[in-house]
Formats: sequence, C-alpha cells, structure tokens
Amino acid sequence: MSSSTTTERPAVTPFIESNDLLGDAAALRRRMREEGYLFFRDLLPRDQVLDLRRRTLELCAEERWLREGSELMDGLTDHEPIAEGQEAWRPVYAKVQALEAFHRLKLDAGVHRLMEGLFEEEVFALPMTIARMAFPRDNQRGTQPHQDWLYVGGSTEIISCWGPLGDVPVEVGGLKLLRGSHKAGFLAPRPAPGPGGNIVWVDPDLEWVQSDYRAGDLLLFKALTVHASADNYTSDRMRLSIDFRYAGRSHTITDGWMLPHFNWLGEPFTWDTLDKTWRDSPVSRYWEKLGPIKTKPHERFGAG
Repeated sequence: MSSSTTTERPAVTPFIESNDLLGDAAALRRRMREEGYLFFRDLLPRDQVLDLRRRTLELCAEERWLREGSELMDGLTDHEPIAEGQEAWRPVYAKVQALEAFHRLKLDAGVHRLMEGLFEEEVFALPMTIARMAFPRDNQRGTQPHQDWLYVGGSTEIISCWGPLGDVPVEVGGLKLLRGSHKAGFLAPRPAPGPGGNIVWVDPDLEWVQSDYRAGDLLLFKALTVHASADNYTSDRMRLSIDFRYAGRSHTITDGWMLPHFNWLGEPFTWDTLDKTWRDSPVSRYWEKLGPIKTKPHERFGAG
C-alpha cells in the first residue's frame, strides 16, 4: 500500500473520450481541430502494455530503485528521485530502449489505421520512441508546460501519442493538457527546470484537462498543444509511460527523429547497439522498408 500523506484527490476536468467516434475519421479530425487532442480508452493492447511495464520494472528492480519486498507490478519506490539524463539513470534507460517490445508498441495496427484516417493518407511512425520513468515527489524536475513542436520540428501537423505503462490515477500524475491551446500558434519558450528545459506561457482563460489513465489508454495531441506532467506528490509509485509520434507520408520530419532517444550521448544509444538482439524482427529498421521519407535539419528556436 502507498504511504500517502493525504487521500484528497486533485480537482480536475477529465478528457473528452473519443471511442464513440472510432470509425468516423471526419468526426475525429473535427474534434482534433477544435480541442487539440483525442483521448481513447483501451486503444493499445493491454496485455502488451502490461508486459512492457513488467519488463521495465524488472530493470528498475535490478538497480534497486523499487521498494524491497514490494510487488513488482506496483512500482513502489522509496529511492531518492533520479532525474532523466543523470548518470544513474542512463544504464537503465539504455536497457529499456533495447527492448523490442518497447519499439513495437507504437506500430500497433489499430493506432496505424486511426492515424491514416486523421492524416487522410499513408502514415509513418517516427523511429524515436521515448520512455519516462518518473519518481514520486520530484516536483522540481517534472515536465513543464510546453509544446512538442519546439523539440520535434518539421511539420506542425505531427501528432504526439502518450500512453501510460500501467494504471495512472490522477494522484500519481500523468500527462495533462491545456484544452484549445494549439490555436495560439507557436509560443516562444523560456528556460525552466525539468525534462526539455523550457516552459511556455499558459493562457489563464483555458482549462487544464486530465483523467485517470488505465493501461491501454492513449492520448493523442497536436504538436502545438500545450501540455505538462501533473504532480505526483502523495503516492509512492513510479510513473511509467511511453510517447511516440506519427506523421503523414507527405509531411516533413526532422532528421534527428530517425535516431534513438538520447542519441546525442552516443553509445549505447545507437540503433546498431539497441536492436542487435532483435535485428531479425520486422520492428527493426522498419522505416528502411518504407521508401523515401522527407527529412530536414532541426532548426531549434532556443529559449529567450
């Protein structure tokens, strides 16, 4: 059981669920244009999501990040928070990135069909996939309000997808969105602590939305939609998640997104190292079988 200091739940407005619109691509496109996001229950295969959770937590347990004697799948921790990018974080993250199951999840056929309806053309899952392994009570290093386009570049129509690796109730955090914020266009960032290192202006007239997540849920949002990680103040659970992105084949992406996450550190964050044990899998280098992909250098707009 969690040693929570309070049972009070944060007051939040839940996402609009869009499962009822599955199969109606035109309605989904309209909702995405209006709201800046789409939220689906049980879109990803729950068994695959939970298998990836188990594999990830086994790697965390090997480093003694989890509470001794606790149930593995609970993800309980009494370890001092380790921030993304720190030396102690890198070996565990490299092992997560080396899991074939980690990269396979984004290629789910149901997600692919959904994306084809949204883009109205053939689509492409960007090779870079990101995992978050967030410790509780680490509010100084949570992801600040930001727009993905600053980091993704390329087409502003690229769609980001965020999925919890396990059930994530509101009190454990998860991703929250500023509903309708995509209509403001690109927002100039300024420096801030946490992953990404930037924050953007938050329109006080717009509403933050967030729901309890279940394993298998998937949140889709536009590259200009402002979003952030919610606080995990009161639980003892690590929050595990995966995020990936899709583009239409006629769209341009930046060349860095053809590489693994944290590729700028060099080994072991290279494809030759990460996929060496599953090189025969159709997941390995799947993009090489798709034909030409439009890429360009990433022109970064730094914080001012």
